[in-house]
Amino acid sequence: MGTNYYAVKRKPTISDPIHIGKSSYGWLFCFQDQKDTWSDIPVEWHTYEQVIDWLEKYTTGRNSPYVILDEYDRKITLKEFKKIVDDKQKNPKNLENPDNFTYSRNVNGYRFSEGEFS
Repeated sequence: MGTNYYAVKRKPTISDPIHIGKSSYGWLFCFQDQKDTWSDIPVEWHTYEQVIDWLEKYTTGRNSPYVILDEYDRKITLKEFKKIVDDKQKNPKNLENPDNFTYSRNVNGYRFSEGEFS
């Protein structure tokens, strides 16, 4: 069982959510690789630092165009999101999982998936 996280437009719409990634029990956080230029704000990230930079730029501040939501429509802050990822990265049980990078790329110790997943 896991929880997906998305960046969604702040205005009331469910169109064009950006899949950030998924937190699953026993695994490191898995990020969804992004390279989309179709939206009004281009989305491209392939490293943890790029994800955080993009989220910092577009989800923080009163007038930011996006918010971070989980799949249960709970809004979370960037600080809360980073804590979720950091806790997954530091959990010894998650680090011992031999399949962490079987289906995902290892980018400086963070999992990234190029294919769509849920």
